[in-house]
Amino acid sequence: MEFKCDEHLRCTLKCAFDITCFDMEVYTSLLKKNPMAVEDLAEMLGKDKSTVYKSLQKLLEKGLVERDYRILRSGGYRYLYKPIPFEEFKRKMMKAIEGWAKALTEFIHSAENFEKDKVENLLTVK
Repeated sequence: MEFKCDEHLRCTLKCAFDITCFDMEVYTSLLKKNPMAVEDLAEMLGKDKSTVYKSLQKLLEKGLVERDYRILRSGGYRYLYKPIPFEEFKRKMMKAIEGWAKALTEFIHSAENFEKDKVENLLTVK
């Protein structure tokens, strides 16, 4: 099977994992260079640290990134983030896509009971 539009795969992953476009951007940035601190990611992405931190928290909750810390010579510590190993990502991706597809299938079957105008409203891009 050939994917004619990589964007569809990206959208499917976003829906399956219930993450945003920015979350995907943070994740792919970590794939390119890791481990990284929030400050470094924020600079790389041109975003505020708090925005990047929120995204990393979501990716941590979804189990897509790992966090470790390094003790600083000057005292204190710094969190570093990295993506989970690719084999683990593939397993999580398959599980998420299967769950999403099941929910979508159930929705489609339940849509048979909707009136035509309600279905049209659900499918209209806003």
